Amino acid sequence: MNVRLLKAKRVEAGLRQVDLAAKLGITEKAMNHKECNPVNKFKADEMLTLSRVLHLTLSEFDSIFFDGNLPFV
Repeated sequence: MNVRLLKAKRVEAGLRQVDLAAKLGITEKAMNHKECNPVNKFKADEMLTLSRVLHLTLSEFDSIFFDGNLPFV
């Protein structure tokens, strides 16, 4: 997982970790752990929520959660 790009997109959107945590229904501590861990710890529904909230393109989604390697292409 590209943690730097995820954080950059969150900051670009003007959101704090606590804001995203609320959207995901998790604690700020859990959000911090997930965002700062290079191993993707987000559930599929959380990734989709983040994509919607952060207005991610398919390319950005792929780059963040799959390190730029689309599994279906």
